Amino acid sequence: MIDPQLIFEELVSQATKQQAKSLTVLHGVLEAHQKTGSRNFSIATIAKLSVEAGGPSASTIRNTGGFRFRQLIEAWAASVGTDRKLPAKSKEQGVPSDNELVRRIDDPALRAVFTQILAERRRYLAELNLLKSQKDIVVDRRPNVVEISQESESVHLLPSLKGVLSDMEITALRAAVSDDFFDKQGWMVTRAGQVKGDSGEIYKHGYVPAIRKILKEIE
Repeated sequence: MIDPQLIFEELVSQATKQQAKSLTVLHGVLEAHQKTGSRNFSIATIAKLSVEAGGPSASTIRNTGGFRFRQLIEAWAASVGTDRKLPAKSKEQGVPSDNELVRRIDDPALRAVFTQILAERRRYLAELNLLKSQKDIVVDRRPNVVEISQESESVHLLPSLKGVLSDMEITALRAAVSDDFFDKQGWMVTRAGQVKGDSGEIYKHGYVPAIRKILKEIE
């Protein structure tokens, strides 16, 4: 999960004295906004709250020099599973469609995994509907003893990612986040998982740990 505090500290260390002060105000505004439970992290919404607190305005955030402000907003948005886009008003209870969710994922590897998960979800729903349509269902009531440790208060079942990617794709992902690859390219990885080169940001915050988590699940 993206840690906004970690990214804030990194951005402040790279900013000018005046920009660092503005980042601090914006960080406090975003933290307070997140606690309200809102998922609207659009620049228009955050800038309005920022100006009220004495922070940067919408034009300051949007201009070329405001990229650090935008990165901080993106970090806070990502921490609650959304982005800087203004939430669309859906005609059906405000829930985005599967295709809309997929389009919001920038990383192709994560998009492929999420697409597979959605496909499995649709398959399970189809099987459930098929069971509901059956008039006669035979239930095996023979006892099946399963021992569960009392120390565990809950059991979480997560879908397996094995079989989603081919060996070639797994090898490509492993190489893409290897230390040797970064050394050869002359790139560095920050504590927040951002990949940077001489010209600046190459991959966004969270890129490296996200790929490594996927590899851990499928290896």
